[in-house]
Amino acid sequence: MTVTGAVLTRRSHRHQLFASAVASLLRFAHSKTARKQPASSPSPPKPPNPPRKPESFSLHGTTWEDPYSWMSKLNDKVAMRHMDMYMEQEEKYTEAVMSDSEKLQSKLMSEMAARLSYDLSTAPLRWGPWLYYRRVEEGKQYPVLCRRLVSLNEEFISNKSPSAGFDFTSGRRIEQKLVDYNQEAERFGGYAYEELSEVSPNHQFFAYTMYDKDNDFFKLSVRNLNSGSLCSKPQADRVSNLAWAMEGKALLYVVTNQHKRPFRIYCSTIGSTDEDVLLREEYDDNVYINLRHTKDFQFVAVTTFSPTSSKVFLINAADPLSGLTLIWECEEQAHCIVEHHQGFLYLFTDASRDGQPVDHHYLLRSPLNTSGKRIWEKVLFHGENSVIEDVDFSDKYLALIIREGRDFRICSVALPLPAGKADLHLKELNPQFLPLPQFVTQISPGPNYDFYTTMMRFTISSPVVRGSFSLSPNSNKISRFD
Repeated sequence: MTVTGAVLTRRSHRHQLFASAVASLLRFAHSKTARKQPASSPSPPKPPNPPRKPESFSLHGTTWEDPYSWMSKLNDKVAMRHMDMYMEQEEKYTEAVMSDSEKLQSKLMSEMAARLSYDLSTAPLRWGPWLYYRRVEEGKQYPVLCRRLVSLNEEFISNKSPSAGFDFTSGRRIEQKLVDYNQEAERFGGYAYEELSEVSPNHQFFAYTMYDKDNDFFKLSVRNLNSGSLCSKPQADRVSNLAWAMEGKALLYVVTNQHKRPFRIYCSTIGSTDEDVLLREEYDDNVYINLRHTKDFQFVAVTTFSPTSSKVFLINAADPLSGLTLIWECEEQAHCIVEHHQGFLYLFTDASRDGQPVDHHYLLRSPLNTSGKRIWEKVLFHGENSVIEDVDFSDKYLALIIREGRDFRICSVALPLPAGKADLHLKELNPQFLPLPQFVTQISPGPNYDFYTTMMRFTISSPVVRGSFSLSPNSNKISRFD
C-alpha cells in the first residue's frame, strides 16, 4: 500500500528535474542577449585528462585495476573537490567542441521552446480547505510550492493574468508561496533535491528534507507556513523518515547512523526550546526503523525489520511520549502497512501465513482495544485467480487495486466493513469497479492526503495511455487531471 508521507512529492523529484530542464530551455530561448561566437582556435580543443589513481580489486578469484575508482568515493571531500574541477573542465570542453554549432543549437532550442508553455504547474491537490500545487516561474530553475483556498479558487483563475493570484478588487493575495526551491538551492550550494515533505494536519507547518551534497545526507527543516520563516527546531541531519503528531504540534523523525542505517526515533515539539526526545534506538546493526502516520492522523506506526524479523509498534499521536505498543510481529522480513478506521486496525502485509510463504499481499484486521493476545483476522477473500496489489483508505471508502492474471482492476467498497466476519468475499461487499483504459500494466495510489474526501487519485501505466486520474467512488466516475 502506498500512503506517502509527503505532501505532493515523495515522488516530486522527477517533476523537479523535468521543470528544471524546461525552465532552462525557455530561459535560453528567450534570452535578450545572444551568446557571442568564440574566437576560432588554430587547433581542436583537448579533452580534460583526469588524474589516474590505480586501485586493485578482487572478486571471485579475479583481480583488476581501476584507475578512476576515486571518483566514486563520495565521502572523500578531497576527491569530490577534484571531481567538481574535472566536471567543470568537461563542461568547458563541451562548449568549445560545440561552439561552431551554436546557431543551430539556438534555432532548435527556440523551436522547441515555442511549443512549450510557461505555465508549468502540477494539478492542484485538495486537502481540507486548501489546494496545494507546485509551479515553475518564468526564468527560474526550480519550482515553488504554493497553495490557495478552495473558496478562492474561482477568483484565482479569473485574476490569473496579469498577476497570478492577486485579487485587485479586494486586495487579497489569493496564492500563498510556501517554499521557493530556488532559494533552497542557494542554501544548499546551488542544488535543490527534496526527498521527504509533509504538511502538518493543521496546515501551519511544513517539514521537509533537502540533500546536502557537501555532506552527503538529507537535512530536516520545518517552515512556518503563516510567516514563511524557518523554525529554529527541529533541524536535524541524516533524516530518513518523518511523521506529524499532536495535530501538527509535534514532529517524529528517524535519523541514520554513519552507515546510513535508520536506527533512532526522535520527537520534537514545535515551538519548544527543549531538546528533542529519543523515543527508540535499535542497537542491532541488522535492524532498520521506519515510521508513518495513519491516514486519519490518530496513530504513528513504527516498523522495525531485519532479515529475520519484523515488528510493528503503535504510538498514540495525541500523546507521542506515552510509549510504543507492540501490535504485530513475525519471524521474517515482511512489508507491513498499518491503518486505523473507526476502532479497528488494518494490516496490509505479505508475511507468511500458517508458516507458509506467500507471493502476494493480504489484508488483516484487529480491534484497536483488545484484552489479552491480539488476534488478527483476514478480512477479504478476493478469489483464487486474483490478488490485492494495493489498498487506500478514506473515511467512507476502501480502494482496492486488484490483479487478475495480467489484468489490473480498481474498485471501491464502502466502509466500515461488516464487524464479526472474517474472509469476506469481495462480491459480498458490492464492489464498484472503475472503467480503465486497455492494457493497463500498473496502478498506484496517488497522494491522497485528505482522509475525509470522496475523491481519490491514482496513477496508471499502459502502452496506450499513461497519467494520473481521479476517481469518485460514490459516483463511479473517473477523470484525468494531468
